[in-house]
Amino acid sequence: MLDFFISHYRAFLDILTIWILAVIMPGADMFLVITSSIQRSKLYALMAGFGIVVGTLVWLLVGFFLIGVLSQTSFFKWVQIFGGSYLIWMASKVLLSLVKNRKIKQGEIRLESTAWKGFLYGVFTNLSNPKPPIFVSIILSSLPQATPLLERSILLCVMLIIPAIWFSLVVFIFRIKKVLNLFLQYSKWLDILAVIIFGIFGINLLIGGIGEFGL
Repeated sequence: MLDFFISHYRAFLDILTIWILAVIMPGADMFLVITSSIQRSKLYALMAGFGIVVGTLVWLLVGFFLIGVLSQTSFFKWVQIFGGSYLIWMASKVLLSLVKNRKIKQGEIRLESTAWKGFLYGVFTNLSNPKPPIFVSIILSSLPQATPLLERSILLCVMLIIPAIWFSLVVFIFRIKKVLNLFLQYSKWLDILAVIIFGIFGINLLIGGIGEFGL
């Protein structure tokens, strides 16, 4: 096993480098963890991050084993439509809280949402985007075709550990009191940015999914 990794170290190094950059790249997942860290409890934010990791696991399994089969079906078209609708729904919820003019004061954290709900938000936010499996398949195109199942499984685990560490780190950084208080001062603008980000992501996915069906 070790000999196989050593003999193909360049391919595995390229895969992990690109994957790390993909994980830390700002997007809906990152924004969900940041807002959860600032506006909710630490447990809620960590569970949201864990939910994103579970969603990532699904996409990695798809990328490693099922991308060829599913790409021949309308699966990704439906993911785009439902995913876009979900992100638009999230944007509408944030917009509703803005309309109600609910402000968060320094030192105050929204505790009404359970950690389980944070986990579900993380899962659905990650799964709502059909781009990860395509991105995973592109990354894995440099994977040696003769890679045995054990080596594939080890690589999958490593690729799963990376977002788990990263999003946990993001939570702890944004839970630092000085960082937290700084962002709480601009919570309204953070909510407005959330509406824009989730709204744009959602509309683009929804239009793309509908367009794939030729509607």
